[in-house]
Amino acid sequence: MEQKQYTIPSKEREEWRKLVTGLLDHKFQNFVLQMKTAEYQSKISSGELPLEKAIDELHQLCEKYVVAVQSDFKKIFKDW
Repeated sequence: MEQKQYTIPSKEREEWRKLVTGLLDHKFQNFVLQMKTAEYQSKISSGELPLEKAIDELHQLCEKYVVAVQSDFKKIFKDW
């Protein structure tokens, strides 16, 4: 049986910026992804976390749990 390889989009995609700043209107299926994006939005707006660091952290989290974020990412990023 062939194993499917899952990936996530490049950090350079504009959708990452929109995710961590709250500019993307999306109803999340993955609760952890929803909570983390809300946390990053709050930390960015309070000046506690720089935008690029939030993108880096979210990207790393999604790399770790690549299978769990696939359904949301297919709707957010469409293809990559």
